[in-house]
Amino acid sequence: MFRREYIETEWRGCPSITGKLEELVKESGIQEGLCVVSAPDLTTALGITSFWDKRGLEDLMDELDRDFPARVDYKSQRTPFDSVGNVKGAVVGRSLSLIIHEGKLVLGSSQGVVLLEFDGPRRRPYEVQLVERSLTLYKTGIKTQYMGMCGITDWVRSCVKESGVKEGLCHVSQLHSTAGILLCGRSEPAKADLMADIERMVPTRADFKHRETASDAGGHVKTALTGSQISLAVHHGELVIGEDQDLVFAEFDGPRPRTVYAAVMGEKM
Repeated sequence: MFRREYIETEWRGCPSITGKLEELVKESGIQEGLCVVSAPDLTTALGITSFWDKRGLEDLMDELDRDFPARVDYKSQRTPFDSVGNVKGAVVGRSLSLIIHEGKLVLGSSQGVVLLEFDGPRRRPYEVQLVERSLTLYKTGIKTQYMGMCGITDWVRSCVKESGVKEGLCHVSQLHSTAGILLCGRSEPAKADLMADIERMVPTRADFKHRETASDAGGHVKTALTGSQISLAVHHGELVIGEDQDLVFAEFDGPRPRTVYAAVMGEKM
């Protein structure tokens, strides 16, 4: 089932599309599968983030403005906001996938899907493809430290092996608003460098508008920028991943007990 939907945006902001996605899943009648969402316009993006405090969404937009300010020296020069909006959209990402299980989107209690507007106001399209596929859903618990990365590649490989799928897809997601799922270098120095640069890009500090804690407020922004999910191919019964790559759970506001999900789908030949 494919649908193109539209949403009216303001000059900048993060309007929610979660309710519409849930409505489409219910309408489709699909019980197991994937919901693939994409934003075709260059000055928009899609993100999964917390919806509890609107000030957290303002923090996200403010941080993107700080890291990628509108300026007049872009080579792509339609308008400064159009040019920088293209950059922001590429950094945040314009597509995401969500697991459908038992007829519902698999989202955390504080998670929502938003369309980020960088050059509004406009009537923005977003495209939704609902794919019905039989899947096996696995989950595991992780105890994290304050900030850091925990490798989950071996666990995901074990899920693929247990599923019996030979050719298909493994979709990995986490349902928290201050953590991420990343594919990075296997070495500990490489992971340390990545965490350090994420912290440099979004420093933990006291001037966020979201007022729970500094690490919580910064964690919401880091999660939106790094992503909460990833899809990897399964070929000959094995997870397709580079020799020097590691699939990791990134903690931005620990220590906490966390949960990771893996949905394996495909042909069992």
